[in-house]
Amino acid sequence: MKNRYIIILGVLVSLIVEPSFSYGQTATATIDTNTIVMPNPKLLLGITYDCRSSLSDPVSGLTGYHNTNGSFIAGIDSIFNDFPMSTLRYPANGIMQGFEWKKSIGPINLRVPQQIFASPSTPAQVMEFGFDEFMAMTAARGVSPKDIQIMVPIYDSADVTLTPTQAKAAIANVAQSNADWVEYCNAPNDGTNPGGGIDWAAVRDTNGHHLPYGIEIWNMGNEPYTSVEYGIGGVSNYINNIVPIIDAMLAIDSTIKITVTVLAKTMPGNWTDSVLNSPLLQGKIYGVNNHFFLTENVVGPNIPAGVSAAELKLSTVTAAAYAKGYKVIVGDNAPAIVPSSGNPTQAEQDLAMQWQGANLSADFLLMMSQTSNIERSDFWVYGSTFTQWHPIRKNANGTFTLMPTADLYKKLFPVFLDNSLGVISSSPIASDGNSYSVRSGAFVSSDKKMLNVVAVNRDKMVSHTLQVNGITGYNLLNAKILTATSLNSDSIIESPITANSSGFYLMPPMSVLILEYSNTITDIETNIIDVNNRLNIFPNPVDELLHFNKPIENFTIYNILGEEIITKSNATTSFSTNDLIDGIYFLKSSDETIKFIVKH
Repeated sequence: MKNRYIIILGVLVSLIVEPSFSYGQTATATIDTNTIVMPNPKLLLGITYDCRSSLSDPVSGLTGYHNTNGSFIAGIDSIFNDFPMSTLRYPANGIMQGFEWKKSIGPINLRVPQQIFASPSTPAQVMEFGFDEFMAMTAARGVSPKDIQIMVPIYDSADVTLTPTQAKAAIANVAQSNADWVEYCNAPNDGTNPGGGIDWAAVRDTNGHHLPYGIEIWNMGNEPYTSVEYGIGGVSNYINNIVPIIDAMLAIDSTIKITVTVLAKTMPGNWTDSVLNSPLLQGKIYGVNNHFFLTENVVGPNIPAGVSAAELKLSTVTAAAYAKGYKVIVGDNAPAIVPSSGNPTQAEQDLAMQWQGANLSADFLLMMSQTSNIERSDFWVYGSTFTQWHPIRKNANGTFTLMPTADLYKKLFPVFLDNSLGVISSSPIASDGNSYSVRSGAFVSSDKKMLNVVAVNRDKMVSHTLQVNGITGYNLLNAKILTATSLNSDSIIESPITANSSGFYLMPPMSVLILEYSNTITDIETNIIDVNNRLNIFPNPVDELLHFNKPIENFTIYNILGEEIITKSNATTSFSTNDLIDGIYFLKSSDETIKFIVKH
C-alpha cells in the first residue's frame, strides 16, 4: 500500500480537478534498444520564425518579439531567452506579403521600407530585425546554419496571370532574387562572384559577415496548393514555375538542398503524387515539405481528426517519398482546436496553445519520433504575437505568457536524446473511441549511457497504467508526470511519480510521463543498427504485398494492442497482407521493429 499511496500523492492535483475519471487497462511500451529509428530527434522540436517581428501595426503596436532596434522586448526576453532552438524556418508568412530579403540587410538607416502586412492600411516600415539579425540570434542560440530552412518567394511581379494572393506575394525578378540570396548566404568573398553583377558575398562581408553562412535547406514557397494560389489542380503550373527558380539557385551553389511543398497525403494523380513523380524535379530536389495542423472538435466527444488521422496521412507521404529517395520535413505543425461550426473563437485559439493543445502536440511529436523518413519539424509560428495560434500570448495588460505548448517543448528538449529508438506500444481504446489512449517513445544517447521514455495519455476521461519493458541494464534516475488543472490551463504542473508495486506507472487523464534512465554497465556493447543500413519496408501503407529492402527471417507481426498475429521463420523479401484487416501493425525481426499500415 505504501507505493500506491505515493502515486496518489504524485497526481493529487489531477485527481482533484478530474473527480469523475475512471481507471482503464494497462498500456505497454516495449523498448527495442537495438534499433535506431531517427537520428537527432531534437530536430522535431524546431520552430518557424516570422520575419515581421520588429514591425508595428498602427492599432495594436509591435507585432512581434523585437523592439524597433532589433532587441527583444523586455517581457518576451524574460521567457524566451532560454527557449531551445534546434532548427528554424524563416521568414514564415512574411513571404506571402511580399517579403524581400534585400530590403532587410545592411545599415538600418539605408534599408528600404517594406509593406508586408495583410492590411494595406499598415504603412511600409524599415525591417530592423532583418535577415542578418535573425542569423545572429540563431547563432547565439547555437543553431547551425545547416539547420536553418529558408522559405523563398516563388511569384514574379511581371507575371500577369497571378491571382490577387499570388500578386501580393510576388517580387521583381524572383528567380534572380533567390539566386542572389543563395550567393549572399553561401558564396566566399574571394572575388569569384558566381552570379555576376553585384558581388553579394562582398556585400555580406561589408555588412559584417566575412565567412559564408552555409545555409543548406531552401523551400519553394509556403502553401501554393491553396485555392487562392495555384489550387489543387494547378500542380503542373507550380512545378513549371519553380524549376527555373531552382535552376538559378543551384547554379550559384549546387550543394544546397531544395524542398518542394506537398499536401499532407498522397494518392494517384494528386498534388503530392505529381511532385514526387515529376521528371522536371528529379535530381534537383532533396525532399518534400508539408504542413500539419492537428484538429480536435471541442463540441462533443468525437475527434474527426487528430494524431491518428494525421499519422495515416503522413505515412502515405513518407512511404512515397522514401521510394523516391526524398526526405520529409513537416514545415509547419500546430494543434488547431476548432468547433465544427466554423471559425475558432479567441478561447478556442487559446485552448490550442493551452494544456489540451500541449497534450495533442506531445502525441504528435512521439508519433513522428517513430517515423524514420521524417527529418525535422517546425512549430508554427514564433516571432509574432499576432498569429492566430500563439505559443507566446500577448495579454491585454501588455505582459506575455509562455503557453503550455511552448513550455512542453522546453521540457522535452533535454529528454529527446541523440537517437529515437523503436517502440512497440499497446494501448486500450480511448473513451472517445480513438484507437489508442497511450502512445510512447524512447530516446537514447550516442554513448548508450542515457535512455529516456516519454508517454502521453491522450484520454480525457480515463487513467491508464503504463508498463515499460525492454530496458534491462538501465536504472531509473528520475520519473515525473506532467499534468494541468484543466484542459484550458495556461501552465503545466510537473510532479514526481513513483511506480506501483507491479512496477507500473499510473497516468491520469491528459498527462505526459517522462522516465529518465542511466546505464550502469560501462562500455556496454549494444549493437545498435546504423540508420543507413536498417531494414526498410515499402510501400507503407500497403495494400497487398509488403516488400523488404533485404531478406529477413524469424519475424513476427503484432497489432496495435501488442497481440501477436503472424510469425514467419523462412527468409523472404516480401510479405502478403491479404489476411490482415485495415489498421496499424508492427513487424518485429531479430534486428528491429517497424510500424506499417494496412489499407486495402
